[in-house]
Amino acid sequence: MNEFAGQDTLSIFVNARQEPVGVLIPLKHWSKVAPSIDKHSELHRLMEQLTYKPIFECSLKELEDRLRPEIEKVEAQHLNAGQYNVYQYTGDAKSKNMFVRQYADHRELVRTDSTTGQSQILNRNF
Repeated sequence: MNEFAGQDTLSIFVNARQEPVGVLIPLKHWSKVAPSIDKHSELHRLMEQLTYKPIFECSLKELEDRLRPEIEKVEAQHLNAGQYNVYQYTGDAKSKNMFVRQYADHRELVRTDSTTGQSQILNRNF
């Protein structure tokens, strides 16, 4: 078993007659295999338990990957409701008080006064 685990690849175990009898799925590859397996199966439940990592143990990248689908869903709901999403403007290193308002049909570049909270539109449709 250790020789297979070190390979970090999906492995199929065969018996003496070369008939498949089992599969080794490295935990790091489970997320790629999981969608093809019935979510109500015992295997799926077991693998979810084995691969689950509590949120406070996640790296920032893992946390971002875990939250990304939900964030995208909420962002789409905002746009569909006529609201906008706000992002930090990253086009200039001196622009810590500049933001992008992303609407369904356009974007606005705005500057926000951190003292008053007021914002000024600098550029529409950029």
